[in-house]
Amino acid sequence: MLNIIWQHTRGWQRVCLFAAPLIMLGEVFSDLQQPTLMAHIVDTGLKNGGNNQVIVQTGIWMVFFAILGMFCGSGCNAFGSYASLKMGQALRNHLMDLSLKTRNGQEISTPTLITRITNDVIQMQNLVMTLTRSMIRAPFLLLGGIVMAAIVSPKIAWILFIVVPVLLIFMGAIIAYSVPLFTKMQRAMDHINLVMRENLLGIKTVKSYVLEKQQYDNFQTTNNQVKQASVNAQQSVIILSPIVTVVLNISVVAALWFGGRLHTQNLISDGQIIAFVNYMIQITNAMINTIDTVSSLSRAQTATIRIREILNLPHDAPQSETVALPAANSIQFDHVNFAYLGAENVLTDINFNLKDGQKLGIIGTTGSGKTTLVDLLTRLYDVTAGSIKVGGININDLTLSQLRHKIAVAPQTSTLFSGTIASNLRYGSETATTTDLKQAAQTAAADEFISTREQGLEAPVTQRGNNFSGGQKQRLNIARALVAKPDILILDDVTSAVNLATDARIQRALRQDRKGKTTVTIAQRISSIVDSDLILVLDQGRLVAQGTHAQLLQSSPFYQEVAQTQLGGGQHA
Repeated sequence: MLNIIWQHTRGWQRVCLFAAPLIMLGEVFSDLQQPTLMAHIVDTGLKNGGNNQVIVQTGIWMVFFAILGMFCGSGCNAFGSYASLKMGQALRNHLMDLSLKTRNGQEISTPTLITRITNDVIQMQNLVMTLTRSMIRAPFLLLGGIVMAAIVSPKIAWILFIVVPVLLIFMGAIIAYSVPLFTKMQRAMDHINLVMRENLLGIKTVKSYVLEKQQYDNFQTTNNQVKQASVNAQQSVIILSPIVTVVLNISVVAALWFGGRLHTQNLISDGQIIAFVNYMIQITNAMINTIDTVSSLSRAQTATIRIREILNLPHDAPQSETVALPAANSIQFDHVNFAYLGAENVLTDINFNLKDGQKLGIIGTTGSGKTTLVDLLTRLYDVTAGSIKVGGININDLTLSQLRHKIAVAPQTSTLFSGTIASNLRYGSETATTTDLKQAAQTAAADEFISTREQGLEAPVTQRGNNFSGGQKQRLNIARALVAKPDILILDDVTSAVNLATDARIQRALRQDRKGKTTVTIAQRISSIVDSDLILVLDQGRLVAQGTHAQLLQSSPFYQEVAQTQLGGGQHA
């Protein structure tokens, strides 16, 4: 918990982390002086007809300590708030950076990531405020109150030495009981985020199948689970405050009872009784503040565990540039195997060699490992066995920056970001000119719908590109990859939502634009890969055939069947 806070603070923020609790000690010290000064006024200033000089001088000291406490409390809040907000900002940046750099971005679900980057970080910020204020004020006020009460009124201080340890043991038991309940509450929050996200993103499917009531009932069930988990968590700590208050108030009554009896015997003064009662009130407040601190710590401990899961994810570690970027763009898979952690092989013994400037086509059954194969090429995953070389150099010897600047991928899922068409295309290259954007859009056959929009390339793109059709998003996806002008271009089934005429236009333009450049195309349509120099046929993670279109028509039954279906005999594209 503390190491996460320390790792995400720097310089002045760390100074504030230490300064805030030290300043808070000034407020605690000031508060502890008030009952003693009040006792001095009662026993000395008001005794025997009164002594105005003592009353005024002591009153001035009380005002002084009150002002000192006010400034110390304000200073603690200011320093603590600064450190808390800066730590939260740094932690959110770090978590977002790690989420983007995880090997495939799927180790933790999207709703969970959002909850952890927002709600859990807020809990960590609250923890910093708790550590710099409440965690200092409550224990020191409690300890100081006990010490000062024992000094001022030693004859009745035994009450505290009985009551306080019992309450501390009780509070410790509540803490141990409450932490798992707050963890369960956070998991319930993750689940409701998941349900809401699925309902909102799948609203068309929900409406088309008239599932509104079913999905609402599902949400209501999940919402009730969140409510119940929250109620259980709060109930685990809500009993603390009334019990502490009742016990300490009984202790005050006991102090007045025994103090009164001692006073009748002239064994204790009025001021000592008043001071002891005031210290009891301070101890009560300290205990109640400790209860609030317990709740914050329980939530923060849960948040810490969940945040650490992201911090411990396997991610793209930084590497030094020890190997020069190869000029050649050949691709070689040398007996490559790949399996997800704890699972069987997804790809087995993949072995092929694509020469520089050639076009590679990949076709196969659903789930045969086509996308995984190109994910290995860009090192979203690392191979389990074998090796992959680009330009004759093992990709493990290249930095991720080198490798991914050499390769551009138009992924299977066409994701657009809110902004404009131009800003989305410039994800491929920030320095791309308007001419570059228009050329890429023309090659991807996106110019025909861009030109119909009044603002052209500056036309707005809503969240997730919802103001474009599936086929339009795919064409913008292709254009974005082309803007990068990569040495190696990977197209992962990027024309599945495009009609046949537009697909044919895109393929013709790509043949011209990528002539003599290394291109990898995953496709369900043979027409998209018929002119490839090498075609791979995958089935259940194995490379069952490879060769040109003509060779596969002679040697691969699967390819023959697909060609017969799509090309009417498979002899022509």
